[in-house]
Amino acid sequence: MNSRYSLGRGFSKGSRRLWRAKNPDGAFTRFRIESFNPRYRVKWVGGRLRRFEELWYRLGSIEVLKILKKRMSYEELSSMLNMPPAVLSRYVNGHVLPSVEKSKLILSIFKREFLVDEVMNRLSRDEVGALDTSRIIHDPLFLRQIILAEYEKLMGFKVDKVMTMESDGIPVAYQLALILGTEMAIARKSKKIGVRNFVEVKQIFESGAYRYIYLPKGLVEKGEYVLLVDDIIRTGGTMKALVALCRELKASISGIFSIIALRGAKERLVEELDIPIESFITI
Repeated sequence: MNSRYSLGRGFSKGSRRLWRAKNPDGAFTRFRIESFNPRYRVKWVGGRLRRFEELWYRLGSIEVLKILKKRMSYEELSSMLNMPPAVLSRYVNGHVLPSVEKSKLILSIFKREFLVDEVMNRLSRDEVGALDTSRIIHDPLFLRQIILAEYEKLMGFKVDKVMTMESDGIPVAYQLALILGTEMAIARKSKKIGVRNFVEVKQIFESGAYRYIYLPKGLVEKGEYVLLVDDIIRTGGTMKALVALCRELKASISGIFSIIALRGAKERLVEELDIPIESFITI
């Protein structure tokens, strides 16, 4: 929770455990933690916030405004967002949090007017023509805005773990796990030193070559719901290997998410795997 919100003393009411969060304006909002599992959900029982996830929109919209302020004046921001410059200044300087409705509006306009074009501008190709996402995934603030822009889609998935393959999928998985409040599981291309027991499956490439990928035992349990993520879906081979890994573990697959997806590979995966696939941009 943002440092401007101080968590007060817990108190009991019947069988429920209630807590108070102090808002920036000095008012208190009561909420109940339904479970102390790392994947807890918070249910608001009073005040303006109904769900813990709404804070991500409100805090995320301030990050967006800070990004835009580096490129635009307050007057230009005011014209684009239809909000007074003085109000935008209070948001940017952290004196006030935007409402959920205004936060969603800010994020929506940011995606439409800036984010998609900026993602495309940051994509590059190497000497053999392969897409390079380095300038996207190595910028944590920028990457988090992409995740927040897709957050409403991902909220429909039941997720116990976020799984990816090393290495470029790790920043994406980290941001998703942080926002969704879950743990990560990272499949490796070689056995990690110090780990004794692994689950392993074969990853087969289009050329017919293959290798094994490895996941330390215990990271994903039978019956857990797993969201598979990567920075880019090029051929679908990585996702097929992760799906095979989940099936070996008898885990359920919630869906697949990537920042970039090549249209042909995405369509083949949807047809072959019958799993929901979301991507920020499909090209």
